[in-house]
Amino acid sequence: MYSLIKYELKNRTAVITINRPEIYNALNSQTKHELTEAINAADRDPNVGCVLLTGSGRNAFSAGQDFHESKDLDPSDAKAWLNSFLPMYEAFRNFQKPIVCLINGSCAGSGLQLALLCDIRLATPNARLGLTEINVGFPTITGSTMLWDHVGQGLTVEMSLTGRLLDAEESLKHGLITKIVPWENVDEEVMAYCDDLAAKAPTAIRSMKKWFRMLTEDNFRRSFEFGADAHYIGYLSGEPKEYQEKFLAERAARHKKH
Repeated sequence: MYSLIKYELKNRTAVITINRPEIYNALNSQTKHELTEAINAADRDPNVGCVLLTGSGRNAFSAGQDFHESKDLDPSDAKAWLNSFLPMYEAFRNFQKPIVCLINGSCAGSGLQLALLCDIRLATPNARLGLTEINVGFPTITGSTMLWDHVGQGLTVEMSLTGRLLDAEESLKHGLITKIVPWENVDEEVMAYCDDLAAKAPTAIRSMKKWFRMLTEDNFRRSFEFGADAHYIGYLSGEPKEYQEKFLAERAARHKKH
């Protein structure tokens, strides 16, 4: 059923794993589609009381957008490409049960946005979180909108303009994550956390999640409207193609050395 993610039920927790470790669990159209399908399936399943979202391996939760898919976009396709994220984002925002995210390594760009769509973020000691879109020529509009709700204006602006990555300790300090979980007992701790959430009163959970969504809905919608225009303008300038190609070339050179 799925080729780029894994889905399994453990007790009453649906564990969804982005399974592209060879490219740091980067997101392409197929990955987004499968994540949407999986979260909708978990929402319909009465045996699911909680979702755990994570990435395969120990290096990355998700490094964000797969640049092999986005670097050659025509400006006329930029708005549609940005809006292709909306069904996945809406599926996560409309999900009626708790979603826990385990950030196991790099969590950048749209990978961080995906983590911010979850209710609770746990992290391993090697986690590094950031809105890195500026480094590859993108404006981060929806990402900065969601981050603002978690860490406020000052840090959001700084992270968005610099593309700086926060380590696990700094992320914890600013409330971006709830807890750092050591590798030696990560599975036990995280599953216990999810089991506890799955046992909570489901009607109360649904009401709270609906209210949380209502509190942020207006700005979320506006971010996609403004973001579509911003990405069109960006691609018209040629900067996304230039910066993404530079990033891919530098990464290929680093891998060649090793």
